[in-house]
Amino acid sequence: MTPALPGLHDAEDMHAWDPPFPVELKRIRPADEAYWDAYRAAPKAIVSSDTGQRLWRSRFGSLTSVRMGPMPGLDVARSAERFRSGLRKALPPESVGMVFQPVRKQGLAASSGSTDFGGLFVGFSLFLIVSAALLAGLLFRLGVDQRADEVGVLMASGFSAGAIRRRFMGEAVWLTGLGGLLGLAGGLAYGWIMLAGLRTWWGPAVGTGELTLHVHGSSLATGFLISQTVVLLTILTTVRRLGRMPVRALLSGAVQHPAAGSGRRLKVVAIASLGLASACLAVVPRAGREAVIALFFGCGAFLLVSGLCALAIWFQRGRRKAVTGIWRMGVRNSARNPGRSLLCASLIACACFVVVAVGAHRRTDAGRDALNSRTSGGGGFQLIAETDAPLYHDPGSADGRFELGFSAEDARVLDGAKIMPFRVLPGEDVSCLNLYRPRHPRVLGVPDALIRRGGFAFDQLLYETGAPWTLLARPEEPGVIPAFGDANSVTWILHKKLGDEVTIQTQTGETVRLRLVGLLKHSIFQSELLVSEANFTAHFPDRSGYGHFLVQTDRPEETGALLERRLQDAGLDATPTSARLAHFRAVENTYLSTFQTLGGLGVLLGTIGLGIVMVRNVIERRTELAALRALGFRRALLTGLLCVENGFLMVTGMAIGVGAAIVTTVPHASGDGLPWTSLLTTLCLIFSAGLAAGTAGILIALRTPLLPALKREGA
Repeated sequence: MTPALPGLHDAEDMHAWDPPFPVELKRIRPADEAYWDAYRAAPKAIVSSDTGQRLWRSRFGSLTSVRMGPMPGLDVARSAERFRSGLRKALPPESVGMVFQPVRKQGLAASSGSTDFGGLFVGFSLFLIVSAALLAGLLFRLGVDQRADEVGVLMASGFSAGAIRRRFMGEAVWLTGLGGLLGLAGGLAYGWIMLAGLRTWWGPAVGTGELTLHVHGSSLATGFLISQTVVLLTILTTVRRLGRMPVRALLSGAVQHPAAGSGRRLKVVAIASLGLASACLAVVPRAGREAVIALFFGCGAFLLVSGLCALAIWFQRGRRKAVTGIWRMGVRNSARNPGRSLLCASLIACACFVVVAVGAHRRTDAGRDALNSRTSGGGGFQLIAETDAPLYHDPGSADGRFELGFSAEDARVLDGAKIMPFRVLPGEDVSCLNLYRPRHPRVLGVPDALIRRGGFAFDQLLYETGAPWTLLARPEEPGVIPAFGDANSVTWILHKKLGDEVTIQTQTGETVRLRLVGLLKHSIFQSELLVSEANFTAHFPDRSGYGHFLVQTDRPEETGALLERRLQDAGLDATPTSARLAHFRAVENTYLSTFQTLGGLGVLLGTIGLGIVMVRNVIERRTELAALRALGFRRALLTGLLCVENGFLMVTGMAIGVGAAIVTTVPHASGDGLPWTSLLTTLCLIFSAGLAAGTAGILIALRTPLLPALKREGA
């Protein structure tokens, strides 16, 4: 009556058993061997089914075999055939893990990635696009100003303003077309450099060197058309303003562009922009993490507009005040051409906003003391250990260490350590280390000891409680398990939010929904989801043993080496939690570095624009500078005066951009604090580069002899 079990019924003696379930062979007695030799697998006792299920049930079930007789009116063979056909219908292949999957389709879906970095690049590029449009308008305006007398002659000869605009726009179309083609080449080169950086300098962030540039013709065409549209609209605005000037002023070459607007209008725009920025900040706490990005861009743009409007208002007032002193004169002279100065400040402000906003999110090393805290990303644990094969004994207990073969000397090392064992449901990495889109996240079963201990920092909780980890044991409706995830992984990789559910199918065909009741903040659990061990064993009974361990110890190096040496057969690998967190930070900082290059391009545009403006200002003021030289002002003093104008525009633009970035970013930046050292260093480099560009332009312009300009003025 005993069913044949593989590894048992064909063994000559009991010590040769190789059962599919754990058996303590050391407890076999000589009397048991004698019984086996005489009666083999015949039972020593027979109890009722209810008693057997009560005494020997496990998390795998209460029955090991089912015995059936023939159906009424049928013989054994026909009954067996009917049972087999009915069993196949009742148990689909999926219930035992046999699933047919569209591998190619899933691979293509996974290769699309989990995060649309194209959208993020476009968002950060908006400020760069605005800067490029401003610079294009500035350069075209300077070119048109030099041809003001030509425009005056055409208008005096009877040409209409529309005809003149069409003539200039025709020239602009050819220029922008050529520039667009060069821009496409530059964009491809920029993309190639980014990928080269990811293959080499930033290799640890992506974990692979198999990255190549893939170009779509539609992307190139879209980018070209958008660039043409933006630049041509900017140039059209410049040309339209030129047609409103008097013919006499154009013939004399004295072109004066109107200011940015009336003081009242500027005040209305500044106040309205400030109100919209405040509204964005007020909505942020109630918005989802992905919506925060859009609000971030909106708030930054509104703050920039408000600050630049305030600067334009100051320019209008500053021109009417008489001042003395080289510094005050330099500051006031910056308002000499308010539209041109405002464009320069706008270029610098946009660039500094991107640089500071991205740099504020850069995470730094928290230090060993901070990681030892229970509320840190490591939760107070110093080591993470993982095995290739599960361990069926807990190395955190004395009995488990004995069964795993640790010696008494080893035990003295481990007695001072606390080891938390986790059960593991294999799955895909859901952290930023995975470049592909995960479909089945890895799940860890959290032991009761960690639920009682607590630790780690939480970004959000679905229910208010003083003991967040107890939410994992909170009862939910049937088929739903409470789960934790890291906030970054849940938002950017799984594209979920607090309260959403992740569906997992077990090997028995059961569908389990993991409800996200808590989101951890910058934790070591960015690669998986967490459930309680009780729920894990109830829904995933086929996953035995432990495969993930957290170790709290004062001797991490010695403890890690000991665990790896003694448990090498299980493939145990121990890693410091600081190294795991540093790996996550490296990936995040790499992405931020790629975004920050956009700010660097904006800085380049700003410095170029500032240098051009300073050269143009000096050329237009040659008569004034010649008069000052004739009155006894030294060339060094004049250079200092012009440098003050340049420096004031730099400082003002940087203050507007940095202020907007800090107000927008600081409340939502990394909990590690702002990297002030790197930010201040970057801002100093930006200021130095802008000042150097402006000074170089001034020195070049001042080399022009000023005496001929003074003679022409006298004539």
